[in-house]
Amino acid sequence: MILRLLILSLFISLPRLAAAEPYATELNDAWRARITALAAPKTLSAPFTESRFTPLKKKPVVVEGVVRIARDRGLSLAYSQTRAPVVILDERGLLLRHADGREQSAPPQAESDLRLLHALFAFDLVALEKVYALTASDAPDGTWTLAFSRRPDTDTPYRELTLSGEASRLTGIGLLKTDKQKIEIRLEPPQINPVFTPEEIARYFR
Repeated sequence: MILRLLILSLFISLPRLAAAEPYATELNDAWRARITALAAPKTLSAPFTESRFTPLKKKPVVVEGVVRIARDRGLSLAYSQTRAPVVILDERGLLLRHADGREQSAPPQAESDLRLLHALFAFDLVALEKVYALTASDAPDGTWTLAFSRRPDTDTPYRELTLSGEASRLTGIGLLKTDKQKIEIRLEPPQINPVFTPEEIARYFR
């Protein structure tokens, strides 16, 4: 179900680093400052492209959409696919809103998967540290990567997670179960602090 719910969850209420700082030995001062900036609460709107790889198909299924984040309302994913429901994630849980106005709750596994994606978008290292080991790296061209590898004896379907970006912008998210079953999300430059119209709020949030 996550394959219809991605997107690339962006930030419901983006947490700052906890007092007991996660990954203390893996992150230097420069990385801590970067993550603090990336995790700052935001309202935004951004187009995304999601590639879904499965063992049953030689080529990935590629879908597009727009993610909207309202600081006080949550996350909304609107896919461009015909009949695809709007995905809403907020403090009350995960909701699917169809074009005819019908609403339905999502299965527990779908909500669990999307909250994992939200932890990546939100740079919630406190949640991720419980399950994943971290490697942070910078490239000569100014891009950066956070790679999360599943710890031994942990119960999660995803073997590896990745966050990639440039400067203070998140540009990509990856979720890998196996070499042939994975999701890659590319994010376009966001519109920061957009003013959502009443119609947009009614359609994309609750």
